[in-house]
Amino acid sequence: MPTRQPQLALRITPLLLACQSLPAADTHEGTEQLFGTWTNVIVNGRFAKDSPWVYYGDVSLRTTETARPFPPSGQEYQVSSVITHDAIGYRFDEHHALHVGYAFAYAIPPLAREPTNENRAWEQYTYAATTLAGAFQSRSRLEQRTVNVGSGTAVRFREMLRLSYPLNPSWSLVGWDELFINANTVDWGPVAGFDQNRVFVGVGYKFDTAFRTEIGYMNQYINRDLVYDRIFNVLSLNLYVDVPD
Repeated sequence: MPTRQPQLALRITPLLLACQSLPAADTHEGTEQLFGTWTNVIVNGRFAKDSPWVYYGDVSLRTTETARPFPPSGQEYQVSSVITHDAIGYRFDEHHALHVGYAFAYAIPPLAREPTNENRAWEQYTYAATTLAGAFQSRSRLEQRTVNVGSGTAVRFREMLRLSYPLNPSWSLVGWDELFINANTVDWGPVAGFDQNRVFVGVGYKFDTAFRTEIGYMNQYINRDLVYDRIFNVLSLNLYVDVPD
């Protein structure tokens, strides 16, 4: 009686070859997925009691997965980015404020192609209001960016919409979305058009009038043009310090 094993092998072999050509497990429709943490300390205050002149500062520390290429195995995490922002602002009233500031960012792979120092000048307009759905804020920021690994100044626009819904005097639900648009193309990376989008959902807790925290999940989608787009799944930890007058 003739065996069917050769015919079965002929049918299985193309299937195995097709499976080997599928994208890696952590890609989805041309995206690469990575995980990490983002810790931020944000300080706000006035230069004098009841003064319209205000100051702002923050420090951000970010960790990411280290294993390459994806999908990761035997994964470890490393500090991949440190960012600071400092600014002076003017608060026109309880709704409107302007800031002008400077930022420095240091990043290594996978957040940059190579170790990179970035300098940013930035200008910002903020609108805040209390609504039936909670505290609403719109933040519009323009950045001028230069790096040590390429020439040219990249201009980027950022728009954030944020809502905080109070559950009681201490706890709140927090959500925001921030869109990044590159205004020009420069040789060290940025391409005019959509750059990235960040979405955060989490909870806020107010310790007292000076200290509050927000903890939650942030999804960061980065457009990378000629290679896989990237999605970061981030545990975001934020401490806000509102310095008393």
